Amino acid sequence: MAEAEGEIPTVTNKNMDSAPALGRREVILKTAGVLSLVGLGHIFKTSALAQTTSTITATPEETEGPYWVDEKLNRSDILTDPADNTIQQGFPLMLGVTVSQLANGKATPLSGAYVDIWHCNASGIYSDMAVEGTSGKKFLRGYQVTDAHGSVRFLTIYPGWYAGRTVHIHARVRLFSGSQTTYDFTTQFFFDDGITDIVYQRAPYSQRPGRDTINTVDSVYNTTDCLNGKTSGSELLLRLSEDSNHAVASFNIVIDTSTLPDTSCNGNTRGAPPPGGPPTGNPPPQPPAT
Repeated sequence: MAEAEGEIPTVTNKNMDSAPALGRREVILKTAGVLSLVGLGHIFKTSALAQTTSTITATPEETEGPYWVDEKLNRSDILTDPADNTIQQGFPLMLGVTVSQLANGKATPLSGAYVDIWHCNASGIYSDMAVEGTSGKKFLRGYQVTDAHGSVRFLTIYPGWYAGRTVHIHARVRLFSGSQTTYDFTTQFFFDDGITDIVYQRAPYSQRPGRDTINTVDSVYNTTDCLNGKTSGSELLLRLSEDSNHAVASFNIVIDTSTLPDTSCNGNTRGAPPPGGPPTGNPPPQPPAT
């Protein structure tokens, strides 16, 4: 399928439907090591710079939804629940996010930004939600601090689905000055529906057939980006590739820190950042500049 100008390209692999489901953390972590050898870090480091060759606009902001919890979990592996050491099963996903600052029409990597992600498990359930019966659980939540390249990455699984929403991952970017939040941005990442259909043919996703919402009818995906008139979801599709036993996704969030997010755009509430300090715990060590 041809891609519209400005949309993130999606790469598929026909061998994906023969992949076994992986659940053991040891296997997933081994996969993560292999990914680093095939140039995953290079992809993350260059994705922000690659966008400077064309017209750049700020990433659309989307609602944080009802399942945000500031767990203050500094970790890249969000599969394990620190409450009981259980491990979420599903199709392994390495997610890389870069954060770039927009100024004078160019995006440059932004270091020191706190990036949280959270999403449901293969059964469509979020952790630490009384309404979900998961109070005290902390699976599939965590944050990382961007390095000198504006990059972070997470080891997770392909999200499941729940009624009324297409498949998605929530993301939040915060900047701090001491204990003061100076910028607070939320958005959501989306997946190509064709790839989701393939992933959902295997366990544990296949145990819940009948997904009721795809991108084209999702209320959040179909918000309009007031900056350019495009469908916001089309600008928030993950750059996605995969082989027989894992998926790799990446996205470059572009923010304009010179102004607060616009409260009129996409119908979201985007007022002044909330009070409070940065998550506890030391940020990961910064790699040497290259």
